[in-house]
Amino acid sequence: MSVAISANLETATLCSWVNKYKRYGYDGLVNKRKGKKQEQVSKSIQETKPLSESERDELIRLRRENKFIKTQIEVIKKEIALREEKEAALLKAKKQQSSKTSVKKDTN
Repeated sequence: MSVAISANLETATLCSWVNKYKRYGYDGLVNKRKGKKQEQVSKSIQETKPLSESERDELIRLRRENKFIKTQIEVIKKEIALREEKEAALLKAKKQQSSKTSVKKDTN
């Protein structure tokens, strides 16, 4: 759970992501589309007013934050994959060790 701590995440959130990733792969981490239908969205886009300076600043800040969070998610996914590879290698090594041990017992 050091990943959760270093990424400033709740442990439960990280566990949830890991479980979704294990169960559904990358698609499990992508939020399902909620909200307005596409027709309603395009109408509301046409009716928008120009952004004020503070709104533009907030948009820039939110885009940076969004990019940062997406990067964090990618890092976490890679850490999960590496951890799973390491665990699989350890399991394989244990199985090989136990099979060698059983062969030695059989020959005695």
